[in-house]
Amino acid sequence: MFTRREVMAAAAAVATSTMPGSALAEDAMDPVAYMLSQIAAGTAPGAALIASRSGKVRLEAYSGTYCSLHNRTETLTSDVLHPVYSYSKLISATVVVVAHQEGRVDYDAPVSKYIPEFKGGGKDGITLRHLMTHSAGIPNVPLGPVRTEVEWDKALKAVCAASTEWEPGSKSAYHALSGMFTAAAVVRSQYGGRTWEDICQEKLFRPIGAHSLTFKVPADSAPAAITPQPLTLPESLANAYGLAGHPAGGCFATASDALKVLQLHLNNGRWGRKQILQPSELTEMHRVQYQKEIDAARLAGHAPKHETWGLGPLMRGTGPSYGGHGWFGFQNQTSPGIFGHAGIDTVIGVADPATGIALFFATTASPPTSAAATAIRNGITDRVFARLTPHV
Repeated sequence: MFTRREVMAAAAAVATSTMPGSALAEDAMDPVAYMLSQIAAGTAPGAALIASRSGKVRLEAYSGTYCSLHNRTETLTSDVLHPVYSYSKLISATVVVVAHQEGRVDYDAPVSKYIPEFKGGGKDGITLRHLMTHSAGIPNVPLGPVRTEVEWDKALKAVCAASTEWEPGSKSAYHALSGMFTAAAVVRSQYGGRTWEDICQEKLFRPIGAHSLTFKVPADSAPAAITPQPLTLPESLANAYGLAGHPAGGCFATASDALKVLQLHLNNGRWGRKQILQPSELTEMHRVQYQKEIDAARLAGHAPKHETWGLGPLMRGTGPSYGGHGWFGFQNQTSPGIFGHAGIDTVIGVADPATGIALFFATTASPPTSAAATAIRNGITDRVFARLTPHV
């Protein structure tokens, strides 16, 4: 934990104009010093950063405060649970890929093969691949919480009743909840209706030793960050997290356990002595699914209708960077294999197979603006990669 004096010193170092090669310039490029300076500047009351290279943690820092159930200024430590919001999509997608590996689901079969009610309204051709690449055409289905089976069934009825907004596969636009929720519902149908939490625990969380990962609402006694910070403190954590349980946005994790999911991908699907994901499965998961369409649009001088999604993660891919890359924290990185996911404006996870670098970064409140969130995310990623990339 860093003292206030250390925070202010780091802020002064980063804010000072320096000449290249000077000691202060080196401090300015230090990821932890930069994080401390952002806390001191009020971008966020607290932040957590953990980064690894070649499977070993090289950077880890927790500083500032977080909002708990009873106190807005709790000291942030390594055991604090963070709601990871849409970073949950990368977690859930990994479990969907395990189901595919086990032969339970087919990426290109109609969803109605698994959920017969999922028909009509243009949905008949929607596949798991569409759901996992934000190209299904049902981005705006209004979904409530899914913390109970009753709530889950209500959400399932809502997606089954939805109509498409475009022909599935013809373009991509972010499906905040509906895409990964429906994908998880498909998987659940092939595991005897077991809960999403139960499937994830068996197929991913326990095998990688990520004991904090959960889609359940943490107990009120747990050290859990309430982000974004509410105007009024809730009576219970169950009232604090409207997305809890959602495969698309309702997972909780410590920073170190969130990093383990990225590390599994960098380990080529292996954890210890167990091969959790086959390399061929990861290759397909990390393939830009609409690369041909993107290349054809660029060749014709048009803006692509598709983004560089793999099966769950956003990929850097080839070609120019665009806004989604910036929001996800890798605007300035050029390695095609870089991938990751963001969680609203407080969380990013980024990894690169070429360098073996992975990082998870979370703030304990929303930065003042979207521009500020994008800046701090890319500021962290750029500094982590500059610090940890091996130099020949």
